[in-house]
Formats: sequence, structure tokens, C-alpha cells
Amino acid sequence: MEILGWLCTLCFGLCYWPQLWHSYKTKSVGDISPAAWLIQLIGYTLGLFYGTYLHEWPLISGYAHGFICTIIFLIMYRRYRRNVPIKRRAR
Repeated sequence: MEILGWLCTLCFGLCYWPQLWHSYKTKSVGDISPAAWLIQLIGYTLGLFYGTYLHEWPLISGYAHGFICTIIFLIMYRRYRRNVPIKRRAR
């Protein structure tokens, strides 16, 4: 059963890299909600406490990886938010 935990951790960890890479390469974070990423950051923080409390390494490593990816993305968002094109309303 622990293998399943590690596979879940791997999948959830890998899901962030395409978005991080795309934002880094394009230097743009358009159509991305920073509020959603802040909520994720809160969830990962609470999950880290929970995994630590249970002493479950698949949980701890998964939440730590998600926490780090979220921090990296929020830093990129702050840096690249000026590159977001202004949307014009359709007439």
C-alpha cells in the first residue's frame, strides 16, 4: 500500500512542472489565478503538519514538493505579472 502512496506523490509532484516550465519559458503568467495558488500553499502547509504528525514519508515528501513548487510559482507570478497582456472587451 505504501507503493501506492509513493505513486500518488510522484503524480501530484510531476503535475506542476509543465506549468512552471511554461511560465518560465514565456515569462508570462496570464490566465492564472494567484488566489488558487495561495489556497494551495495553505493546503500544503497544513498537509505538511499532518504528514509530520503521522510520520508518513509519502505524505511529507508530496506536500513538501507541492509547497516548494507553489512558492516557486508565486515568485514567478510576482516577477512576471507585468507581462500579462491586457484583455479588451468584445464589442
